[in-house]
Amino acid sequence: MIKVKTIHLLAINGILWTAIGIKIAAIGIGSYCQTGCSSALIWIIPLSALVFAGFYVMFTGIVRKYSERIMSMPDEKTSIFRTFSIKGYLIIAFMISLGIGLKHIPGIPGSFFAWFYSGLGSGLLSAGIRFLLRWYRERKALPFDRQ
Repeated sequence: MIKVKTIHLLAINGILWTAIGIKIAAIGIGSYCQTGCSSALIWIIPLSALVFAGFYVMFTGIVRKYSERIMSMPDEKTSIFRTFSIKGYLIIAFMISLGIGLKHIPGIPGSFFAWFYSGLGSGLLSAGIRFLLRWYRERKALPFDRQ
């Protein structure tokens, strides 16, 4: 079992969420490039912003909830797998399965992936950045020997 200083779980989450956000946003942006300069961009870009806004709100709550969960852990070192609850891991598994499933459904237009994945990826990226900012603030507040 891999154990790290509990405070660093925030940084680990930040790095993971940021990397996943960049990867998913890149898929969305790649789909934008495949769509080209068509009239569809008129509605695809606002849809991306709407998807981002929805995920931003949802992920803000998740970052807050799991940051508080991490910071309330009593041990100085904690397993990296204790970051999320069982429910959290089930939601993650569902979201990954849904993402994989969507890619394999024939007939879904590339424009869907453009607006949905770029909005989702941006939301994940912003959550990763918020985890990293929280880690930075919490680390600065700790005594030097606990960092």
